[in-house]
Amino acid sequence: MAYKGLDSGWFPVVLGTLSISLAFFIIYLVFHSKFLFEVGKIIYFIVLIFFAFVFVSWVFRYIKNKNLIMEDYKDITKFSFIAFLGVLYYAFAFFYTSYVGLNGSVAYLFYYLFLFFYTVVILINIVLNYNLYTNKYSFGRVTYAILVPSIVMSANIILSSVMLTPPMSKYYSLSILRTVYFMVMIAFGISFFQFLFVGISAYISHISDRQNYLQTAPTAMIPVGALSMLIINIMFMPQFNYIGIFYVPLNFAVNTSVMLWGFDLFLFLVSGAVAITHIRQRQSMAVWAYVFPTGISTFSDYMIYSVTKLEIFVYSIVAFTVGLIILYIYAWINTYLLTETQVKK
Repeated sequence: MAYKGLDSGWFPVVLGTLSISLAFFIIYLVFHSKFLFEVGKIIYFIVLIFFAFVFVSWVFRYIKNKNLIMEDYKDITKFSFIAFLGVLYYAFAFFYTSYVGLNGSVAYLFYYLFLFFYTVVILINIVLNYNLYTNKYSFGRVTYAILVPSIVMSANIILSSVMLTPPMSKYYSLSILRTVYFMVMIAFGISFFQFLFVGISAYISHISDRQNYLQTAPTAMIPVGALSMLIINIMFMPQFNYIGIFYVPLNFAVNTSVMLWGFDLFLFLVSGAVAITHIRQRQSMAVWAYVFPTGISTFSDYMIYSVTKLEIFVYSIVAFTVGLIILYIYAWINTYLLTETQVKK
């Protein structure tokens, strides 16, 4: 049988695997384990190879069948998942600075690519919302997957936080630093209100679909990633006060983040219950939506812990990491069974 390539549903698989590297990196920051740092580093380079394969296969799929371009455009989930390219770039660049290092040329390359992917993700959000407002998608097809482009909008903080702080910030002029921070604020505002309005619509759509709920059930974890990304943004903002265009008090950032963390934990427990009660049932590739939001949560927990030093966040980081590994294994088993079924057909 001829190879057909992979669709955008595999980008969450790449991000889910990268989340393992992120979790080990966060554990390293908490417990200062050099071994875990090296494990995370190895996983990072493995994911780079994995991403290259998935990306080439994704492009090959469209070259082989150009009709799929329009089909995927009309599919609300597959079109939304294209935005994962943005967060994958942000994450790859972030880990590059941690695992490899920096120089002026790399810093400016990251900056120009940052502008490119930021623009791409903005355009995906605009087109997606245009399609929603012009009723090109039926209400029953709206799931939490539609929040992915909004999450990626706010996920620029993964890279911009590095760009706006030493040692990378020394490579940029004040004008560039202010431009990047302005973009962070704009993305945060878009994401916040998208989570509110579109997220509520997705929730109502999901609970209204009693026949196909199993296929979209894993997307219940996506709001966990959305809230975690908001927390990460808010916690970084006080560190950017030195730029001199916006001022966010540290106490305000911590208080707001802890309140959001409470709801984040609540959603994780609900989504975890959904995952456990349906673990014996084969699900779609959307099952990877259980994975990457959990990885993001380890990052947001660390951001709060780094300021408050409350031990509950250490326990939370460990719990999220254990949950991440379990959900990652489960997602791969489900993907294997799903792929095996498709091959037999």
